[in-house]
Amino acid sequence: MVIGSPAELDQAGLAYLARMTDADLQALVRADQVSAAEAAARIGALRREPALILDVLDRPATSAEVLNLADRRTGARPDRFALISPFLIFAAAIHRTAGDLSTSAYAPERTAPRLRIPLFDAGQLSAYLGPPGHRLFLADLLASFAKISSGMVPVPGRPGRRRWSDADPARLAVLLDTVPAAQRPPVWRRLGDLALFLAGVFPDAAERLIPGQVAASRLARRTGLDPEAGPDAGAPDLLEWLGAGWYRLAADHIRPADASVPELRERAEQFRPARRVLNTAADRYLLPLSSGWLTAPG
Repeated sequence: MVIGSPAELDQAGLAYLARMTDADLQALVRADQVSAAEAAARIGALRREPALILDVLDRPATSAEVLNLADRRTGARPDRFALISPFLIFAAAIHRTAGDLSTSAYAPERTAPRLRIPLFDAGQLSAYLGPPGHRLFLADLLASFAKISSGMVPVPGRPGRRRWSDADPARLAVLLDTVPAAQRPPVWRRLGDLALFLAGVFPDAAERLIPGQVAASRLARRTGLDPEAGPDAGAPDLLEWLGAGWYRLAADHIRPADASVPELRERAEQFRPARRVLNTAADRYLLPLSSGWLTAPG
């Protein structure tokens, strides 16, 4: 269940509404199953009371429709919601995962490829998903990686140009060498997002990109973190350390009065439960969609 005051729920609903297309709203009200007049009335209600969007997404029937769960079991590929946005797909997956965790005592934790063990922390993960801002953040994060950004930039003091990409932490870090100090916080923030995305959705790719402590220490030094402070652990813990550190660097280099500072510090502190939620959502609902919505980094 989403928790918050009526004002907070309305604000979150407005944020969801701002990200949704007309096709998304048609899908939410199941416009293909009711008359045009009834669909218009339901969409009008959502616009007047945006907090209702959170309630609609919490309904298992909604997420089942948006994620095409029944059709996946039969192998069909219906196209009635082909125009809905990545944001709605991922919001439905996160809300569905929140519902699953609220009725379970444990959640699976990846210890190796194709190997999961139960950790009895589902209550903590469910509590993390209570505030609507956390669900919105995870849906936004996933949607931001539905299309990978990349390009070429000149690096001061070096010949030629270097490629950057927000699918690879080392290549994304190239931007830190090319922008003025005042413009580095958004790069650190995106590095934190990338670490959370990789650790949460594509941990196997994360292990290829950051295979161990040597690679993590090199990347830490290059991006402004203390390379000696990293844990003696595998890729998931290393990515948690790097990602939380990048969020803190972003917060430390923004004016203290900036409204994003508390949010960035919370992301650093809550990196692990956010990563665990994404692991659960990916295993249950996202990876069957990866060929169409998400592509694993090389």
